[in-house]
Amino acid sequence: MQRAIGADWRRDFHFVIPVRNPGHWNHPNVLEALRSTLAFLSDDNYTFRFEKATNPVPIQNYLEFGGDSGTRFKADEVVLFSGGLDSLGGAIDELSHGRRVALVSHRSSPKIFNHQKQLVAELRRRFPNRVLHVPVLVTTQEPLQVREHTQRTRSFLYAALACVIARLFGNSRIRFFENGVVSINLPISEQVVGARATRTTHPLVLELFRRFFRAHYGRPIEVDNPFIWKTRADVIQSIVNLGCGELIKYTVSCTRTYEMIKLYTHCGCCSQCLDRRFAVLAANAARHDPDDMYRVELLTGARDRPKDQTMAESYVKTALELREMSELEFFDRFSGQTARLPEGFPSLTADEVGRRVLDLHQRHAWAIGEVLKAGVERHSAELVNRSLPSSSVLMMTVAPSGAPVLSSVGRRADASKTWIEGEEAESDKDQDEPARAAPQAKSGHGAKMRGIGEAIDQLWPNGIPKGLSAKDRNRAVIEWLSNNGYSLPINPERAIQRVLKTRPSQ
Repeated sequence: MQRAIGADWRRDFHFVIPVRNPGHWNHPNVLEALRSTLAFLSDDNYTFRFEKATNPVPIQNYLEFGGDSGTRFKADEVVLFSGGLDSLGGAIDELSHGRRVALVSHRSSPKIFNHQKQLVAELRRRFPNRVLHVPVLVTTQEPLQVREHTQRTRSFLYAALACVIARLFGNSRIRFFENGVVSINLPISEQVVGARATRTTHPLVLELFRRFFRAHYGRPIEVDNPFIWKTRADVIQSIVNLGCGELIKYTVSCTRTYEMIKLYTHCGCCSQCLDRRFAVLAANAARHDPDDMYRVELLTGARDRPKDQTMAESYVKTALELREMSELEFFDRFSGQTARLPEGFPSLTADEVGRRVLDLHQRHAWAIGEVLKAGVERHSAELVNRSLPSSSVLMMTVAPSGAPVLSSVGRRADASKTWIEGEEAESDKDQDEPARAAPQAKSGHGAKMRGIGEAIDQLWPNGIPKGLSAKDRNRAVIEWLSNNGYSLPINPERAIQRVLKTRPSQ
């Protein structure tokens, strides 16, 4: 069933594009780098044919730099600037170190653009003569009608725009700023999986951007994310510590910009609103993020739509489970999402990447648990009296199905039990037993190693072809294991190599 869903969601695109230099764009290295980048970014299939443009738009008409000041500006860094919390944190971090920064924005809608301009004005006031804003207008108005709203390849557009700006300044680096939990984007809800889950700044996406720009320009262009090992609470705390906390209220994180009005800039229900508000409370920065900006208050607001209830419940449930997962449990559960992460960190070993990813997510999860615990203490009377809306986060996750409210947020979430547990050790004893149960047949270390051997036998019954690279061989084995229900080892490449050493014929 899962394979059918994935196949139905994956689309096939064929583009015919007029360009000034079709020979360059049709070069196999450029075409393959472009295709593979977009394929991983969106889970779609792409083919391209570039043709000679007959009447190309003059190059000087593409970008506006705001008059003479723009042409005289010398940028130390080129930063993607969406107007969200993370991009604001990145801009402040760069400016606080004395750098001159070119902020590149995509003007997707007037609502967002107004917030971007307000933030830029505040940054210029605090850091005079060191901020250049380059907003690029790209619309889907007539004749390009919007037919789907996921915008899965939007970061390719942003990166390409920033790369052009960097080249104009003579720079060889562009920077995204997005916290690691969002970048790595493990599934926190049944609604946000597969191609519906954004990969906009996934570490492997950034590595693929580097490869594409290198193929295109013939020289390295660095694409990095300095916030990859930060949680959103870490980013917010940094903004406050650098004396810019009052700018938080001007940022926009909500994905439902079509619902935005002056009274409510955030819906309070989408995954980004949940993540933002939990992080703000975890960083003790609520004074900079008024709760009346949210249509639905985080912990006690009623969530009328079933999909919003599912999103909130899944988000909290996953966080509470993450808090106490062992390394084995974590990588067994998220093997499909973490298997290719090391490719995005060429300078780190797979073990180093694994440890950092686990630490990042457990810090994020612990912060959510502390926010819930504080919420329980603050609203204990309403919880006992069950006077909060039944669809509020506290009622759905702390006291579901009429479960009694006890004293503190539990360390391990279980969908069949209350997520609040008492001080008594007796309740811990019962809840710990399932965690000690034997793993499923395809999850143990021995089963994983046998699975690798089976994958090799099934994929290459006559032996691994001599011309097959180790990278392509490992990728094929990992894909086979995932498709056949095997959990992946923490370092699958090393495990594959071990199996091969025991097989002289290979």
